[in-house]
Amino acid sequence: MKNNDKPDLDKPEIGPKGSSDPKENTRSRIAMIYVIAFFVVILLVFILGCCNGFKVDEYKDMLVTVSGVLSGPLGFIVGYYFKASKE
Repeated sequence: MKNNDKPDLDKPEIGPKGSSDPKENTRSRIAMIYVIAFFVVILLVFILGCCNGFKVDEYKDMLVTVSGVLSGPLGFIVGYYFKASKE
């Protein structure tokens, strides 16, 4: 058996963004999950509105409420990763 047949366990795995840091990979996954969940919740608001026959003002109130709660952390996440990509 040659040495080339063994997997090289000393080298760290490199993630899709080129980072070998497991903490950074975990942060990226959590951020992606949050962003996807944000848009899923917005979609659920529209579906809920269609099922209940909301008027435009009711849609606006629901979207302002939901986005007011969820957009703060979303802005923090997006700002963190855009700042990190510049460095």
